[in-house]
This record gives sequence, C-alpha cells and structure tokens, in this order.
Amino acid sequence: MVCLNGTLLHAVELIGQPQTATTANSATIQWRTDVACGTRLQFGLNPAVLERKAEGTVTSDHTIQLDALTPATTYYFSVGSARTQLATGSFTTVGGATAAAPQPSLLRRVLNVITPDQSKAPAAGPTQAPPTRQTWGHLDSLPDHFNRHGGDFSSKSPDDYAAKAWLFLQRARAENLPMKLDDTDGTLRVFDPTTRVFGAYTHAGMTKTFFKPDNPTYWQRQPGRVVKSADLRFPPR
Repeated sequence: MVCLNGTLLHAVELIGQPQTATTANSATIQWRTDVACGTRLQFGLNPAVLERKAEGTVTSDHTIQLDALTPATTYYFSVGSARTQLATGSFTTVGGATAAAPQPSLLRRVLNVITPDQSKAPAAGPTQAPPTRQTWGHLDSLPDHFNRHGGDFSSKSPDDYAAKAWLFLQRARAENLPMKLDDTDGTLRVFDPTTRVFGAYTHAGMTKTFFKPDNPTYWQRQPGRVVKSADLRFPPR
C-alpha cells in the first residue's frame, strides 16, 4: 500500500475497529492504523454499493465527519486508503419514532416468530436458549456445522453451538444489527460488523448456519433486502 508521502513502506494494518458517533444529521467515524497513510471513507445506503466518498489527510489517526445525513437512517461504510480497504461497518443516525408503514406479510411473520414479546422480555434479553430441537432447522446438519464452525465460538458441544446461534439472533434483534431478508425463501441473514459473526435463519426463526466469514466482503455479497427490525411493531403473540 502507498503510505506516507507516496513512499511504499509496508502493508498498513488497522488497529482496533472503526468507532462511530452520530447525531440526527451527521456522523463522525474514527480509526487508527499502525503507520501514517491516506484517509478514505466510502459510504451509502446499500452495503453493496458505497457510492459516496470522503477523504482526509495522511495520518495514523483518521477522522471523517459526514454531514447532511438523513435522520433515523442506517448507512454502511468502508474505511481505508486510496488503494486498500481495511474494514467495513454501519451506523444509524439519530431520529424520533415515526409511524410504522405496513410491512410485507412475510417480514412480519418471520420477525414475529423469532422475537419474544417485547413487552414481556427483560431489557437485557434472554440468557438461555430453548432446546436445540426448537432452534436448529435441520438437526441432521448440526454435527457438520459444529465441526466446521463450533471453534469460532469456543462451543463445547453441538447443543452449546446451537444455543449461541439462537442467542445471537436475539441480540441482533435487540441491538438492531444489519439484517437482510430474502423474499424468495424467507431466509433472514444477520451480521455483526464488529465481531464479524454471521447467521442465517429460516422463516420460522430456526438456525440454518452460524459462523465467522473469512472474506471481508462476505456480508455485502449476501442476497436479500435490508430490513431494520428495531423499527417494527408487532401484535401480541
């Protein structure tokens, strides 16, 4: 990568993860690199199409401020230099509650099944998962998924791995992590840009897979339309 004053030094490495702070109409994104290099941030409303760009000075402490943003809106971004992408993430601008628009019946059905009644759920969310037969979509596939991905989460057994997959979905709902809904089969895909954990769930809220992708663009390439579960209101179950 080209670094300080255009001199080729060595591959730049990110220190920690990008930090974001938002208001209704602005966002500040900060990140650090091990050496000084150019500052570039790309962002947009679609994680697969980051069509807007902001740049800063050559430094190791990078700061970009974005203005004229839309309130209560999720933006996706990538940070790096002019030649290399170092990390991706997202942020949601501050905004007041608005009247919920009618949602597609499939989306309402999926999220209503996978989410406990919010009026009865404790603020911190569930800490114990239901039995594996109630959370894993195809039990015959669980041993293979555990063997390949259980180590990503220090899981002690297939049941422990399945429980962590279900609890990840509940945390994703509570924290409004990035989600995509595939209308072709009802698959809900969830991603945590901070820990890089990915999970896919059936229309009934049962786990299909749960792991940490190695490819930094894995989430951007996943099919489905972006949904924000935190903005939805559900009738009593």
